[in-house]
Amino acid sequence: MVFTYVYILIFLTFIYSCSKQDVKFNNTSHIDSTEHFYLTDNQKKVLSGAKKCLEAGFKYDNEMAYHVLKYRNTVYTGSKVYPMGDLDPSLGVCTEVTIRALRWGGVSDLQEEIHIDIKTNWKDYPMSRWNAKKPDPNIDHRRVPNQLVWFKKHWDEVSGGKYQPGDVVVWDMDDDTWADHIGIISDNPAPALPEAEGGNDALEGKGGVLLVIHNFPSPGYAAEEDVLNRWKIVGVFRVRD
Repeated sequence: MVFTYVYILIFLTFIYSCSKQDVKFNNTSHIDSTEHFYLTDNQKKVLSGAKKCLEAGFKYDNEMAYHVLKYRNTVYTGSKVYPMGDLDPSLGVCTEVTIRALRWGGVSDLQEEIHIDIKTNWKDYPMSRWNAKKPDPNIDHRRVPNQLVWFKKHWDEVSGGKYQPGDVVVWDMDDDTWADHIGIISDNPAPALPEAEGGNDALEGKGGVLLVIHNFPSPGYAAEEDVLNRWKIVGVFRVRD
């Protein structure tokens, strides 16, 4: 009986990347993201870091396992690393895109930022969802709901569909009011649709959309895809100057 109870607690701890958080939809449906962009230095840094995720092409961790973070700058250290801790650089889930993009772009370390904020503002985060009793720098920043809270507090929320490269986008994939996926908007446009299909002429700025850099079970690695409107958008966030 004791063993069964412990096993259940461990299993619940492992479920993090696509865990749900109750959110209010922003009902964004129109995306006019093909205008000529003038990006700030920080926006460029986020975008640069996201493109490094594409170059790395790390695989999606289908086991969504709990990892003690023992890597720093892609090098295995043999012991727990904080701050700047990472799992095996060849693996990751959707949250590794935002974590690594912000690190590799020189913007911030979400492991440290979220850990500090959770310690200071425990009630702001949905920690009861995982029966968490205290902060855990190995996993807290790797949960989509925790990242959503942090971005809402520390970045500017974008409304009206005026999205730009480097913006972080959060979705509810199954329309159940819980956020469960995250990615970063690219500066490359989605392929234009034939005019008969709606005239999504992204190259000329006629209502087109931008691709998104994300990590998802399909194709199974960090990729740049036309998924901005595939799922319900629950929040888009832009780094502050």
